[in-house]
Amino acid sequence: MIDTLLFLLVDGITNGAVYGLVALSLIVIYTVTRVVNIAQGEYVTLGALSFASALSGYFSPFSWLVAGGLAAFAVLDVADRRLSNSARIRMLLIRSIWIAGVLATAFAANKFPGSYWFAVLAALAATASLGALTYRLTVEPVSGASPIVLLIVSVGVYMVFHGAAVLIWGAEPQSVPPVVDGGVSLGPVFITYQSLWICCFAVLAMAGLYTFSERTLIGQALQATAVNRVGAQLCGIPVRVAGQLSFSIGAGFSALSGLLLAPLITANYDMGFPIGLKGFVAAALGGIVEYPTALVGVALVGLTESFSAFQISAFRDVIVFLMVIPILLWRNAVRPPEAHEH
Repeated sequence: MIDTLLFLLVDGITNGAVYGLVALSLIVIYTVTRVVNIAQGEYVTLGALSFASALSGYFSPFSWLVAGGLAAFAVLDVADRRLSNSARIRMLLIRSIWIAGVLATAFAANKFPGSYWFAVLAALAATASLGALTYRLTVEPVSGASPIVLLIVSVGVYMVFHGAAVLIWGAEPQSVPPVVDGGVSLGPVFITYQSLWICCFAVLAMAGLYTFSERTLIGQALQATAVNRVGAQLCGIPVRVAGQLSFSIGAGFSALSGLLLAPLITANYDMGFPIGLKGFVAAALGGIVEYPTALVGVALVGLTESFSAFQISAFRDVIVFLMVIPILLWRNAVRPPEAHEH
């Protein structure tokens, strides 16, 4: 009995670490842009599939599409007549380095198949860049719209990404070998190195996000935009760039969760949506604005899924998704909507 309990605890913590990255992605995006991004789980899918293809040495069209999108927007930005010549040169240099980084990591992964680090860099560079492109293409033109319009836009983005994943990689799942084979016995429980790898990477990523937000000027600018968008704009903070950066960070974190999860479950085009929903359930515990409370939600979701899978495996997803109802009712009782308006 104790062995089973410890195994379920380890499994729940591992799952919670993956969902934690998605939950933080949702919070970063929502606090800066006020977009509840339904498509967030698709970045998990794109990250996992691009990682699997890069690891096998296949240069997928995904990196080319992202680089082409970056180049197209670079041309539009440089053609802006309001910019000075020095600003155009600076912008062109930054965009060129950005595009070169996406393609260089993809070429490196293609040149050295089987290299985990090159494959990780290629997948993260392309997927995080796609996040910035998504904001620029879909959210920025309607940034002043109501939350329901932004929600509908994110649903449309989800449908496009979901179909694009099938077109690029096909419907067949792709297996990914673990970073390290084997594991270690802690008492009666055997823990795989892959589970330890997932937990360590998740903790490092979360700590890195906290340090970035609290200790860097760019992170503080994002926080200022999250607190008061108009005030940040009056202080000279480019809120458009802040939105692109928040989407890029959110896409990168979700892609990282896909990379970590791919060796445990085969990478496939349909894996992202349920993971995104579970991340949303965890983030909802913190009102999609509070990091510490969301981490409590992450642990709750991971453990609930693990224990329900042991008892009634056919209904484990249903139980996790139903958790969002009492969580939202509790959030509304603790902090009713009127409190935010005044």
